[in-house]
Amino acid sequence: MRVRAVVVAVALLAAGSARAQAALDLEVTFGGRHLGLAAPAAGDTAQPTGDLGATLLLVAGPLAIGAAAATTTSGIRRYDASALAGLAFPVLPVIRLELLAELGAADLHSAKDIPAALGGAVTGEAGWHRFWGVRPGLSIHIPELPFRVGLWGLARWGLPGTGPGPAWGVLGRIGLEF
Repeated sequence: MRVRAVVVAVALLAAGSARAQAALDLEVTFGGRHLGLAAPAAGDTAQPTGDLGATLLLVAGPLAIGAAAATTTSGIRRYDASALAGLAFPVLPVIRLELLAELGAADLHSAKDIPAALGGAVTGEAGWHRFWGVRPGLSIHIPELPFRVGLWGLARWGLPGTGPGPAWGVLGRIGLEF
């Protein structure tokens, strides 16, 4: 009886892994008022960033690459954008764990700042700042539907006003998986 239970569990895990060999996720991310990262904006006190955003993630086997962008929903408008790369693997047939590295720019004033940020400058003329970090995530694929929901944890270094340690944050996420 135990052998059958183990065989069934392994078969379910293998089926989930086979299904998740390639996926494209398009997600909306959202943070609570103080759940996003705190980054000062042009002499102001710390403002939350990452309150509302989007993530595009391509998962092929255990590898994942993607991009993320976010903006504040109140106060002074600031944006951040980042490239993502790392590992994503199913823990159970419907649960996926992602461990991603992140390289990006914070305090962007508009999309016009992104080419300069991608060009390699460390700090832009408009006051934006380059950051790096990790983005662990846990998400659930809703069976029989193309929806995925979950959480991203954020740890980012290089943001102004955060000192030598990282700025921490949590983002909720909901999206479609193709």
